[in-house]
Amino acid sequence: MKSLFIIGLNIFISIILVACNSSNSKRLEQALLFAGENRGELEKVLTHYENNPEKLEAARFLIRNMPRWYGYEGWQLDSIKPVLIQKDKGEVVPKDVIEKWQRVSFYSLPKVYDAKVITADYLIENIDLAFDVWKRYPWNRSLGFDDFCELILPYRIGDEPLSSWRKLYHDHYTAILDSAYQGDDVIEASKAVDEELKRVYYRWDTDFNIPHQSADFLFYHRVGFCREACDVTLYAMRACGIPVACEYFVYSPEYQHPHFWTTLRDTTGKFIQFGFNEFEASRINPGSDGRKKGKVYRYCFGVQEEPFSGITMDEKVPGLFRDRFIKDVTANYYGENEVSIPVQSGYEKYVYLGVFSPNGWIPVDIAYNNKGNVTFRNLEPDVIYQPLVSDGHNHRAAGYPFIYTGDDISLLKPDTGDLKKAVLQRKMSLFGPYKDFQHRGIIGSHIEASLNRNFSNADLLYQFNDTLRSNYYELIPPDINKKYRYIRFNSPTDNILELAELAVFADSTDKGQIELNRIGDYTWPVSWLDNITDGDILSYFSTGDSSCFVAYDLGKATPIRKIVFSPRNDDNYVWPGDEYELFYQDGMNGWKPLGVQTATKQELHYLVPDNALLWLRDRTKGREEQVFIYKGGKQWFTVDI
Repeated sequence: MKSLFIIGLNIFISIILVACNSSNSKRLEQALLFAGENRGELEKVLTHYENNPEKLEAARFLIRNMPRWYGYEGWQLDSIKPVLIQKDKGEVVPKDVIEKWQRVSFYSLPKVYDAKVITADYLIENIDLAFDVWKRYPWNRSLGFDDFCELILPYRIGDEPLSSWRKLYHDHYTAILDSAYQGDDVIEASKAVDEELKRVYYRWDTDFNIPHQSADFLFYHRVGFCREACDVTLYAMRACGIPVACEYFVYSPEYQHPHFWTTLRDTTGKFIQFGFNEFEASRINPGSDGRKKGKVYRYCFGVQEEPFSGITMDEKVPGLFRDRFIKDVTANYYGENEVSIPVQSGYEKYVYLGVFSPNGWIPVDIAYNNKGNVTFRNLEPDVIYQPLVSDGHNHRAAGYPFIYTGDDISLLKPDTGDLKKAVLQRKMSLFGPYKDFQHRGIIGSHIEASLNRNFSNADLLYQFNDTLRSNYYELIPPDINKKYRYIRFNSPTDNILELAELAVFADSTDKGQIELNRIGDYTWPVSWLDNITDGDILSYFSTGDSSCFVAYDLGKATPIRKIVFSPRNDDNYVWPGDEYELFYQDGMNGWKPLGVQTATKQELHYLVPDNALLWLRDRTKGREEQVFIYKGGKQWFTVDI
């Protein structure tokens, strides 16, 4: 993630070193020097508050940390906005337009450092409005100055263009809050703001790799991924004096992305996860998105202490651990713990904790290497981890992978003298919503056929009674000689209809496919329904309506001897015709091959070492892959542990 890269090669690194080893007053002077010709604007702010000690210290906090913060400039940032607005409106953006903007390197644009351009008027407005809501609302009586500085005061979030957002959000959301809630419970206050946020539809989009959008843009256009959802939430909550932060994991132990979410500081001092596009904050029944995280970090405006002295300037250390503006908060989720493991690499200064990526392990934590013994702190249990060593850019195994169970360590050291049969059906974990797709809209659904258009005297051809185990099914009706004119897929009672593919054949081969002509009136766009019969198992139809169906005319009365069915799915099952290669992890020796196979059906058969960490690669297509163990005749991914 671009936001995690250390400023490094510019003057800011020296400022950060000063920050870690000097007094706040010296850091302030360094920031004023960094501002150059804009120093006068920053000094105006300090002079403005010289008779108000509390606001003066808030101004000092912002200024002494200001050299870290910057946005980008370039015509590209404005030119992509109409495309984002199109997406926000739900309009289709041509593929060539998307591809054009995907080729733009936004993070190569010139940086504009706040200290060099920010105005006194801008800072003063932000400080005054932040203090107003901090002091105005009763839930902040227990909110100390340091927490105020991190959770309400900041004038920016990431690398977005600066904008006059505070008053815009303040005037809108405090009016809503004051009319909806007058109590002293910060949880209830957040719910009132959350409800207003939900009134504007959030358009999910991951097509572009771009810097944060400006606050004023997000006020009017709710489009982006989880990061932008967090941003608009932070702006709204902070404008109302509700102390919030953004937290994240670097890389998922389950799938191939980072994730961001918002947390609320309760009056008890605890942080509670929430999100207007996910769930409300609650201290009685705290919500969770269900994702495994491994390690959790919080974005901070102010500089944080080094985990190890001198690490900030050590270029052999990956950038994540040299970033002084993030804080490890994993203990807030999983409690405090210490996990000690042996490693084969005994001489490197640091050992890192890795989570799997098909492009190489991703380091998410750091610890001292004590001659081959390493202790990591505050880990999420039941996650597959790999100890690593690194030169700052390239990471390699330092020992055997392991699973921390919460009570013990399970070291995954393969026993190559004890080979076991393994039947493999997937190359990627079935997590979160994809598990739901295999259950939701399936159990209780059925396929029926009739000679009558109204489906009177219909025969049941197939009933789905259990969670599906694959993304492709060939179903044989009870009577393959009986003729039908009409066929219908019915969703389960009081549930939604979700379907990727439905095909009907007049013989048991794939040559006698019968054309399906959709009948009936539907409220959904025809293009959505066409996904069911387009031959693409990744396209799908989904509706929020319950107890619904989709029906087809076969053109004439004909026997139905085979039905091909695919639920909404992720296409990470073993697929006939694809070439696969299986590996096992062998400590410092890395990944060792177990053979290449071309799948002839929806499963592969291998002999694998006992107690081994395995990785199945599809050499034909796709990019989603995850490591697993094999026990009890089943693949166990991290999500299954």
